[in-house]
This record gives sequence, C-alpha cells and structure tokens, in this order.
Amino acid sequence: MRMLLREKNWVDFVAWCKLRRLTPLPAHPWTVAAYARWCEPRHRFPVVVKRINAIARAHILSCETPPDRHPMVTRTLRLIEMRERARPQRSALFASPEAAPGDGNGARFRKKTNADKSKATSKRVRTMRASPRLVSRRPVHP
Repeated sequence: MRMLLREKNWVDFVAWCKLRRLTPLPAHPWTVAAYARWCEPRHRFPVVVKRINAIARAHILSCETPPDRHPMVTRTLRLIEMRERARPQRSALFASPEAAPGDGNGARFRKKTNADKSKATSKRVRTMRASPRLVSRRPVHP
C-alpha cells in the first residue's frame, strides 16, 4: 500500500475526489467516469486509460471491486476514444494549410494576391465584442 500512495495518478485522483467531497476508495463508477471526462480535455486518451488503471489497481490492492469494468466507465472511455479519433490531427510544424509542403503549386512561396486577401476577409465571422469599441468624439460643425 505504501508504493500505491506514491503513484502520481492515484494521488491526483484522490485530490480530485477530496476537492469534490467524493469517496476515492471504494470509488463509485460514476465518480470514475466523471474523473475520466474531467481528464479528457487535459490529457490524451492513453494517459486517461493509465489513470483509470491506477484507480483500478488501488481498488484491487485494498480488496475492493475495481470500478474500471463497470459499463458506465467502459462506455465513457469508449466515448473519449472515439472523440480523440475524430479530432483532426494538426501538425505543430505546419500551422496553416498554405505552408504545408508538397502541394505542387508552389503555394508555399507564392505571394498573396488581392484575390487571396479578399477570400480571407470574406470568411471572417463577425462576433460581438466583449467591450465597446472606442470612438473618437469629433466636434459636430453645422
């Protein structure tokens, strides 16, 4: 049990549970599923699975039923995995599609024309500002 207390994934889960006043051991399957959903935007899918496995390992070592096999937890993990597969993969090296090599047209080195600029401005989505636009007060002359 001493080695278990030093495992970072288990310690993170216990801290997460304490912050929300939930029981980490034995953990309810809903708690584990909620923790997996909380981890989803913060970690990649394999890391989420490792964290859930650490929770199951802690339950096994303390002779409790591991919650990772519960249908709610398995469905949640499957949902997270499907979302990650559907997420478009972006390369950090090529931030924009124009800079990607191998398009054959030399678009990487071509200067932007006025037509390209007008396409870019027409795609802009108008949103409301969080603060009002500052307008200079001009004297009104009759």
